[in-house]
Amino acid sequence: GEKIAVYYSDESSKKDSVTFSKLKNLSDSLGNALVKDLGIKRGDRVAIYLQPRIETIITLLTIYRVGAIALSISPLMGTEAVEYRLKHSEAKVIFMEGNRTDVRNKIKNIESLNHIIVVEGEANATKEIEFWDLIKSSSKGFEVAETNSEEPAQLFYTSGTTGPPKGVLHAHRFVLGHIPTFQLYFELAPKEEDVFWTPADWGWIGAIGDVILPSLYFGKPLVAYKREGKFSPEEAMRIMEDYRVTCAFIPPTALRIIKNKISPKEYDLKLRAISSAGEAVGEDLIKWGMSEFNVPINEFYGCTEANLVTTNNSLWLRIGSLGKSSPGHLVDVIDEEGNSLPPHKVGEIAVRIGDPSLFLGYWENEEATRKKFRGIWFLIGDLGYKDENGYLWFKGRADDVIKVSGYRIGPEEIESVILQHPAVKEVAVIGKPDPVRGHIIKAFIVLKENVDEKNIDKDIQEFVKRRLASYAYPREIEFVKELPRTETGKIKRHVLRERESKR
Repeated sequence: GEKIAVYYSDESSKKDSVTFSKLKNLSDSLGNALVKDLGIKRGDRVAIYLQPRIETIITLLTIYRVGAIALSISPLMGTEAVEYRLKHSEAKVIFMEGNRTDVRNKIKNIESLNHIIVVEGEANATKEIEFWDLIKSSSKGFEVAETNSEEPAQLFYTSGTTGPPKGVLHAHRFVLGHIPTFQLYFELAPKEEDVFWTPADWGWIGAIGDVILPSLYFGKPLVAYKREGKFSPEEAMRIMEDYRVTCAFIPPTALRIIKNKISPKEYDLKLRAISSAGEAVGEDLIKWGMSEFNVPINEFYGCTEANLVTTNNSLWLRIGSLGKSSPGHLVDVIDEEGNSLPPHKVGEIAVRIGDPSLFLGYWENEEATRKKFRGIWFLIGDLGYKDENGYLWFKGRADDVIKVSGYRIGPEEIESVILQHPAVKEVAVIGKPDPVRGHIIKAFIVLKENVDEKNIDKDIQEFVKRRLASYAYPREIEFVKELPRTETGKIKRHVLRERESKR
């Protein structure tokens, strides 16, 4: 009812909030607008390309309530990444920031896209409508669609080693399937005084599935903070102080930046739990965090297709491990035939099918979906082993996917953009270990003839940032005469990784 659902603020110190009853009323109005004015039907894809803000929450919940599928796109993504996702999913409508004129110009001619809903900005083109104008003009008396747990609700695009990004399709059950894990990583949440926040971007399953939806499910307030620039540790402390945040989901990269810049002890924080996932947190960071924040730092493990499926929390903490299977999930290590392996034998980490938060499949890609299953198991794509006490330990990627600051990105996706640069003849991309980000992207580039190497690296970096995502550009570029290839012409990325590790 009149309890606060969302607190909002931004860098200009603008502040706002919305109660649960107001949120429902606004969602009802938007639901009518989507169905009656914009013609959205059950199963249609509706994209959200927005910063953390109240409009994002209204839109996300409304898409579920009308029986459509929410396509969440990271606000860090550039023109080509957004265009690909809209075209591949055949999204009918996109809700987006008004200041992204580059993207608006790029997507306005997509045939399947009927409407562009602009948040904070003028609606000037034929397809464009301003967000609040749309809500104000809609009729009252909204009927929620009767959906079931297996019906599709949410689409995230994730990068693989081969080909373009794949659309991970989740059912309505993915929220409830994750609730026990959420309760564990926030120390048996919810408590009476709980307020939730994450600096993670709101186009990622880590924000949507692990903070936004569970906090609203329990009727607890969520903090939406819209920032334009990079993550700032001082800003993070101020947000947590101002809103008396008790439970924060802070990805490992953000924790490392905090560790390198400030001492959380100097702030008046009300935290009682921090959760972290997306990449390995590491023993040093967990011990530092526990001493500086004086709260448990609970590490979790999973993937976009299954969300978080193991728990390494304070009830059974084993620092350095991935923890144990979360309640309602069964995670094991299997061999090539799909048999469970004994302790300390390295194999593929897998999730038992029938898992409540496991995806329905890849959007329009049955072959890729089939490849991720082995008998009764879904393959996460990582190698690991169990110990005799049932703890899971990570050994490495089973493929070439690079994890940068918790984001998965495939080398081919980056390479295809770099190859569009007029100076580039050939390119190979790898992940290079980095103490802050987990990995950084390194590109080995063969330039076209008569191209001067001087300053071209900066130009290539900006070129990728604009087209793909601000986290997906190569922080390091090495110009080479040729790339190592197989007899059939495939790039041998493992050779480049080995070469890099010996330096």
